[in-house]
Amino acid sequence: MDVPFELFENIYEANRNYIKKNYKYLGEGASRIVFEINDDYVMKVSKGKTGNYQCRTENYIYTNIQEKNKKYFCPIIWYKKGMIVMRKAVPFTEIIGHKHGSIFEYTNIKADSLFFKNIKKIARHYDLLYPDIKAISSWGILDEKPILIDYGCTNKLYDNYFY
Repeated sequence: MDVPFELFENIYEANRNYIKKNYKYLGEGASRIVFEINDDYVMKVSKGKTGNYQCRTENYIYTNIQEKNKKYFCPIIWYKKGMIVMRKAVPFTEIIGHKHGSIFEYTNIKADSLFFKNIKKIARHYDLLYPDIKAISSWGILDEKPILIDYGCTNKLYDNYFY
């Protein structure tokens, strides 16, 4: 896959109105907005300080996690303060038509499976917020496999800004 790094740089330099007019809005959370760049990539754009933190956290995790565990996380292709570009996965919420609930309610993934035990171990290591990790909205399908598409909220961030 030919990665258009120059395009990402140009988007980063653009203003918010340009992004809103030229890229498809996919959704948003408390601190970031997600836009589709093309069929292969999405960008998460910070709304402010907490979004910057979440982008930095996701980038840190993806670039520092053991290679064998990268398969659980949506790949981050490009990062600068306040914006990350990820591979485009299909969100579970889009597949099942529900925005709320646990991954365990809507898939055959079990809380006591080796797959999820590995996820929980990684989440503890990086202080990730467990309710976010098990939320159906944090998961997607990429290359026919379940992956975390939103893994930027830590317990510290939640306690400081959302609690």
